[in-house]
Amino acid sequence: MSRTTLLSLAQALGVSRTTVSNAYSRPEKLSAELRERIFATARELGYEGPSPLAASLRKGRTDSIGVLFTDDLGYAFSDPVSTLFLAGVAGQLQEAGHALTVLSAPRSGGSGPMSRAMVDGLIVYSVDEDSPGLAVARKRAIPSVLVDQAPETGTACVNVDDRVGAEAAVAHLAAQGHAAIAGVAVAAGDSGAAAEQCVLVGNNATSRSYVVRERMVGWRHGCEDAGVPPPVMVSCPANDAEHGRHAARLLLEAVPRPTALVCLSDELALGVMAELAAQDLRVPADVSVVGFDDSPAAAMAQPPLTTVRQPARDKGALAAQLLLDRLRTGEAGSSQLLATELVVRSSTAAPAADAATRPADPSRSRKGRRHAGRSDR
Repeated sequence: MSRTTLLSLAQALGVSRTTVSNAYSRPEKLSAELRERIFATARELGYEGPSPLAASLRKGRTDSIGVLFTDDLGYAFSDPVSTLFLAGVAGQLQEAGHALTVLSAPRSGGSGPMSRAMVDGLIVYSVDEDSPGLAVARKRAIPSVLVDQAPETGTACVNVDDRVGAEAAVAHLAAQGHAAIAGVAVAAGDSGAAAEQCVLVGNNATSRSYVVRERMVGWRHGCEDAGVPPPVMVSCPANDAEHGRHAARLLLEAVPRPTALVCLSDELALGVMAELAAQDLRVPADVSVVGFDDSPAAAMAQPPLTTVRQPARDKGALAAQLLLDRLRTGEAGSSQLLATELVVRSSTAAPAADAATRPADPSRSRKGRRHAGRSDR
């Protein structure tokens, strides 16, 4: 049985193809009686309406907005900060009658789906500056808004004040008396390249990620202002608790051992705390820990995590609204810098007199590892 098309429906009704098309796209041009006759015959013949793709091509728009990530799509929907951000974007788009398309921009291996994505506009969210996917988006000249990216002339950008937030975290630790502070970051290094495992990197490490650079600069400035040595840095290949644990193991071997750790994210900080528990080191009595984001898990950690709060959901909603405004007016709009806030909880305290030299008790480390899974919940 052949598929019913708009043309065959028109022939069955004895009207023009344009008349049938108007019933679906411009109903005001037809009488109510004629429209109902067209729809009744369409139901009888199994015709479901014009192709959405064809309609998009005719209109010159898809009513869909893309969000471009560096990381894979699984990360986009599992990382707590990313999910809050996407919720903010989705809520704003839903009110405007737009769909959301989430796209990945791999760090290597081509541009991913960006070269064939059918979107009216694009929110570029924390994408590496040398990403092939980002290069394709720019070549296609898709109207865009940048989020957690270096500001660019002619494109609206939504950032949080990462540098000030990172400075506040270090200032808080220094005020408590910490002088041996270390940082746990992602994809940091002199070349900005991501390693396959966590590695110690120089105090002046850089990154392909704007957010990572800004937070590391904030840590360094905070140490400089407080008159303490610049932080020892560990670079992790991914932003998750398991790499936070590996970073903690590296830093526990440092001499002198840091008495406080500042982390690029709460996820890394929770992993750090889990490893400290496994090594029978107490937070904050032996090591203080500070995160960044104030994800839902931060307040529920044991002990509750001191962190830098950023408005992830509001950031997503604002980015979506700026892009919708750009599509409506053709104007790029103004960039926005959102404030951060240090949230002090129980994971930070003054260092013990021997915190930098006291080793974990080897006889208890097996027990600590057995219970480590509880500390990041």
